[in-house]
Amino acid sequence: MADPMCGVGTFLVEAGMIAADIAPNIKRERWGFSAWLGHVPALWRKLHDEALARAEAGLAKTPSWIRGYEADPRLIQPGRNNIERAGLSDWIKVYQGEVATFEPRPDQNQKGLVICNPPYGERLGDEASLLYLYQNLGERLRQACLNWEAAVFTGAPDLGKRMGIRSHKQYSFWNGALPCKLLLIKVTPDQFVTGERRTPEQRQIERENPVEVEVVERKLNKNGNPIKPEPVVVEQARLSEGGQMFANRLQKNLKLMGKWVRREGIDCYRVYDADMPEYSLAIDLYHDWVHVQEYAAPKSIDPEKASARLFDALAAIPQALNIDKNRVVIKRRERQSGTKQYERQSAQGQFLEVSEGGVKLLVNLTDYLDTGLFLDHRPMRMRIQREAAGKRFLNLFAYTATASVHAAKGGARSTTSVDLSRTYLDWARRNLSLNGFSDKNRLEQGDVMAWLQANRDEYDLIFIDPPTFSNSKRMEGIFDVQRDQVELIDLAMARLAPGGVLYFSNNFRKFVLDENLSQRYAVEDITAQTIDQDFARNGKIHRAWKIMARA
Repeated sequence: MADPMCGVGTFLVEAGMIAADIAPNIKRERWGFSAWLGHVPALWRKLHDEALARAEAGLAKTPSWIRGYEADPRLIQPGRNNIERAGLSDWIKVYQGEVATFEPRPDQNQKGLVICNPPYGERLGDEASLLYLYQNLGERLRQACLNWEAAVFTGAPDLGKRMGIRSHKQYSFWNGALPCKLLLIKVTPDQFVTGERRTPEQRQIERENPVEVEVVERKLNKNGNPIKPEPVVVEQARLSEGGQMFANRLQKNLKLMGKWVRREGIDCYRVYDADMPEYSLAIDLYHDWVHVQEYAAPKSIDPEKASARLFDALAAIPQALNIDKNRVVIKRRERQSGTKQYERQSAQGQFLEVSEGGVKLLVNLTDYLDTGLFLDHRPMRMRIQREAAGKRFLNLFAYTATASVHAAKGGARSTTSVDLSRTYLDWARRNLSLNGFSDKNRLEQGDVMAWLQANRDEYDLIFIDPPTFSNSKRMEGIFDVQRDQVELIDLAMARLAPGGVLYFSNNFRKFVLDENLSQRYAVEDITAQTIDQDFARNGKIHRAWKIMARA
């Protein structure tokens, strides 16, 4: 028996006790019935002695093959301690390992039972990790446990359907308030649900013309022991009809953008943006990682249908994009208040290096809602790189200073990046250092409005990409881009050198540029010029203006 997600070994100990004929609670010393008037101590001692004798005889037998595998290293020793307390150390072995690596002993033609209770998932983003966990479990069963049986106790029965293998029996249970199912599975090819979806006519032809399975003679080594066979390439679990439709759209988009991506020299871009309304996701490729943002479904959408569609999409993504399941990150995008979108959501601290327009940038796909790189502003960053040569560049609300890196790459005389967050300025410093830029690139921590009021320097090129709303504790008052736009632009224009250019952009869908600005400055709406091919379906992703002093 094997448990590929054994935790602290509960199933393993239970199996070992059954195999060794050890009665439950045999080591217990106090029982409630001891004070019962009808209790007969002599009869109880006789039963207890018989149980002890059976346990002793059971433990004297050749131990059964019972193995546990657990990905979390913190649980290995507690599991082993539990096994030792049960007196089953010779019977049960526990190893650290992921589900995708667990393997029984096919080299000895061994058959048995795989039993497990996968985690239920409690945090945002667990949907993807759970789906891929079930898919990995199904792949390992089909690859390493052929002709075994499996029992999966799950709090997410819908995910059990995505293992690529049918259950022949199901039993319903309650784990506290959580409805669960025990799925019983025979790991035989006729139960596999893999490969491409087939029409009823194709399935009928397959039934009438079954493919004969070639029997391969087992090879032996020089000692006469069987040689472990080469790993078999396992077919992916079959996608649902909706999942296949979604995969087709992803592959179509990928093909359409292929030439453009190679020509532009970028390896991070949006490949899908709610193209199909029922699959309301934004999917971005970052080199060989996928960043998925699920837009919160309207209240009118049945939550179960929304969940099923999400699982359809998540199942399709690795297959359609040819990406490792472990490199898919999912987040839920909802209306944010204050600085919530900039708050830390995780603490993995894993940074990924990506390329864009000849510069290298660091992104973090897990720790924050945003990744450190706004993909939709790529054309604006490239414009800044083209225009920055010999100029003094000012980047307000700089975030991770990606625009400053592009300006430095374009030959800017100097760059100054202002942001309120020390975390993002540290990130900005790493972005600049990654490209070999340092001393002439200033990083200033402060409230942008207050900083502009105090600053007396001149700049030839200014970029402002403010948040829609900010109420950080480090700033006085509250910033509202619609309300405060005139004051912000006036302060920035006061710092603009003669002949200089200010680029102003923001992502607030309802934003309206104040008419007074057009009367005082030369203002040009350049939004259409700042939307790249990967955001062409969403022309309202941001607005952008070029602002100069009137001649």
